[in-house]
Amino acid sequence: NGKKISWIDYAKPSYGLNDSAVQWDDKFVDELRVAIRSCKIFLCYPIFWLCYGQMTNNMVSQSGQMNTGSVPNDIMQNIDPLCIIILIPFFDWVVYPTFRRCGLELRPITRITIGFLVMALSMAYAAILQHFIYTKGPYFKHAGDEGYGFNDISAAIQVPGYVIMAVAEIFASVTGLEYAYKRAPESMKSIIMSIFLLTNAGGSILAFAFNPISSNPHLVENFAIVSGLMGAFTVLFIVCFRHYDRVDEEEIREKTVFEKEQ
Repeated sequence: NGKKISWIDYAKPSYGLNDSAVQWDDKFVDELRVAIRSCKIFLCYPIFWLCYGQMTNNMVSQSGQMNTGSVPNDIMQNIDPLCIIILIPFFDWVVYPTFRRCGLELRPITRITIGFLVMALSMAYAAILQHFIYTKGPYFKHAGDEGYGFNDISAAIQVPGYVIMAVAEIFASVTGLEYAYKRAPESMKSIIMSIFLLTNAGGSILAFAFNPISSNPHLVENFAIVSGLMGAFTVLFIVCFRHYDRVDEEEIREKTVFEKEQ
């Protein structure tokens, strides 16, 4: 039928293998091919989770270097889930339908790419904010350290960083979960979902490499490097997976035609 043959197609019994020697059929091989392709996009997610993890450690430290008033500095991170609760319905009912009415369908890979880019921007914002904090007195680069207080700057300026991060999570994390579930074959949904969640552990492991620069006076470098990594992996993601939306759409169309013919 002119369809390009993949290396995994040669594992199909219909390609000459002795049916009695294998415990699978052609359908299983097709499902495995889809599963492998779906898992490839997860390779860039550990860097995303490395950035996301900044919210529960270095950004908490950052808020402790600013004047939070009567609010504990570790409460600031709750802005992110609050924004997600508010913004997910807004995206589902307003943002995505608006794009569709304009003839621009935001496919999964496009959404994930936007999410990665926005996450890089959130880390860049944190780096710029951290530099601004260090330029303020009275404690400058020692603010928040043991025996030192906070600098003369309001923690409210950190709120946009959490909002930007929430937008990134909606585009990349929520879409990644959706993609992992919808594209996974019925027999492999739990495995692929587990692999996607495993990328979070990968981000936590990467965070250990940043321990030497995860404290004063190196937090600017920490946020800047993490932002640069996310930006670089966003470009890599586009280069490697930009065709996936088209391929997925073709497979869904072929599957629909096949089911109608049955």
